Amino acid sequence: MVKSLCKGLKTSSPNKCKKMKTCKVAKGTKRTFCRKKKNTKKASSVKKTRKNGKKRSEVNRLKGFSKKQVAALKKLR
Repeated sequence: MVKSLCKGLKTSSPNKCKKMKTCKVAKGTKRTFCRKKKNTKKASSVKKTRKNGKKRSEVNRLKGFSKKQVAALKKLR
């Protein structure tokens, strides 16, 4: 794994990190230090599509039949 160039470096006055785009000053409980900037691009979320092929009908759902029971009843017909 690649180690961050700015990880954990102490920042004294002035409160700056190395001159790199990937470094950012972080505030800890005891002191401030350098850390890697996270990727701030917001990826568009992919919506999952539902497969409608094996859905139970409303009647079967109200009767409380499982998918297996519905399949068995169809075979009997």
